Order: sequence, then C-alpha cells, then structure tokens
Amino acid sequence: MLRKRKLIYALIFISLLLIIGNILIERFSEQDIVIVQEVSQKVIEEKFQSVLNDYGIIDSWISKKTPRRKIADSLDHIYKIKIPLDISIASLIKDINTNFLDLPVSIESVEKKNYSNSEIKISSNNFLKFSVNLVHDKKIKREYSEFSFVVKIDDKVNEEVLEKFSKIYFKYKVVFIPSEFSSEIMEELDCDYLVLLNNEIEDSRFLLDEDYSKQKLVNAIKEIIITFGRKAVYLIDKESRIYKSKIYNLIKDEFEKRGISILDLNTLTPLSAETAKQLNSLFGFYVTSLKGKDGKTFFLSYSDFLALAPQIEKQIKMGDRVTEVSFN
Repeated sequence: MLRKRKLIYALIFISLLLIIGNILIERFSEQDIVIVQEVSQKVIEEKFQSVLNDYGIIDSWISKKTPRRKIADSLDHIYKIKIPLDISIASLIKDINTNFLDLPVSIESVEKKNYSNSEIKISSNNFLKFSVNLVHDKKIKREYSEFSFVVKIDDKVNEEVLEKFSKIYFKYKVVFIPSEFSSEIMEELDCDYLVLLNNEIEDSRFLLDEDYSKQKLVNAIKEIIITFGRKAVYLIDKESRIYKSKIYNLIKDEFEKRGISILDLNTLTPLSAETAKQLNSLFGFYVTSLKGKDGKTFFLSYSDFLALAPQIEKQIKMGDRVTEVSFN
C-alpha cells in the first residue's frame, strides 16, 4: 500500500513538472527574437561611391585622412570630396539618402555653408561607419559633352505619349510633316517646332507634287505657311523626291519671297537603332566622343527619344549639357 502511495506521489510530481515546463516553453517561445542588422563599412563605401559615379565625380577629387583619434572607436579615416560648383550638394545628399533606403543605416547631414559645404555621417546599429566632408571647389570642373534633340512626331502620337512628353524637363524641339494631324497636335506640345518637307506629305492641302500647276503649288505653299507660321523653322530632306524634282527651285523661291529659308535636314545627326540597348550604346558612344568638342543635334523618332530619355537624364546628372537647337 505504501509503495503504491509513493508511486502516485511521484507521478503527480512529474505531472506538475511537465505542466510547469510547458508553461515556461510557451512563455519564452512567444517572445520576439530580435535580430540586430548591421551594415559593414565596405558596403556603405560602395553604395556611396555609386552615387559619386552618377555625378561624374572622379577619384582625384576624393581624399581621406586618419583622425587623431578614432571616432566612436569605429572609423580609421574620414573622407573629403571636392565638388564642382555646377553640382548642387543638396541634390547630391538627397540621392545619397535615396540610395541607402534599402539598408538599416541612419544618415546625418549637417550644412556647414548655406546651400554648399556639408558633412555626412552614416551609422549602422548605432556604430559610426562612414564620415565625409563635401566641399565646393571652384578650381575643378567636369568634362562635358553638349547635344540637342529634334524629335519627329507622327500621327501615332496619342494622349499617353503626350503625357510622357510632359514629364521631360530638358530642352528639345519637335518636327512635323505637314498634315491635319500635326496642325492640331502642335498646340498640345509645350515646345518649339520645325516643319519637314519630304516624301511623307500626304494631306492634299499641303501636297507638293511636281505634276501640279504653278498656281496649285503656290497655294499649297501658302497653306503650309499659314498653318505652321512664318516663325517656324522649315527643313528639306535632300534625299526626298521633292528636293530632287524640277519644282524644288520654285518651292524654295516661294518660301524665300516670304522671308523664310529652308534649311538642310542633313545638318542633323540621325540617331536610331533596332533595340533600346543598341540605342543607348550608340548614344553613349556619341557622348563620349563629344567630350570637349563641338556639340551635335540629334534627329530621332519620338519613340526612340522617349526610350532614350532616362539615359539623357543620367548624362545631364554627370555634367553633360542639353543645348538649344541651332542651325548656325
């Protein structure tokens, strides 16, 4: 009997231990496990360098020095970067912040001079990992290319395309083939325009056909000028049937009588490719070859222009310049 009683007590004790153990396991398993994320100095330096590359900042403008004592026992050196005057340090800092959004870091920036010299400190897990002074320097300049754009618009342009054009901030001019469509669309594009005379003219009001009588040709020329204006720039494609026809001298004379010169489309550099990748590569080649030289005006379709726009914006950030279209 005594033995049975001891066995019962032992089983009760074991059961209590198991219940207490289960309660403790559930309690501690419910607690969140905190994983501390920390970014290395190397990763931060690489991310920072990618922003500098976007702005065309070269290695010779970057220096570093060893502090007299380690800052927060973490930094072996502090960077100093010379910044050309044509770069807004505020814009540079904004892009730095954007580039680190995906990392667990805190960025502190202090403006040492109004809209100019600034200090940036980047920490991770409460440890200072990176420190840099950005200093405007009027002695340094970025080498740049200059280029401009003439964009050909056709009747495939719709509201969606117009919306994309409205978001482009840099300069460009559009060129139309005389047509009912172009006469309506030109007011919706907030930019200067040119008019191209070539084989693509189909609208009967503007058609320049060598079989027409002189009066009919003169009427078509008047209609073009009335519709698109005397202040528009008119271009002739010298590879076109119009230019090579017997009526071109008459066309040229009629425009000149009204104080309008017809300029050569071939002074523009055609820019086109089969794929967006090839287009970007070709544009990149031109940009590199134009450094420190006279600029070019590129002639391209609206679809190629819109595809190229992000690359153009990147080149502007690096210091290249989009200029006004000039035929001088």
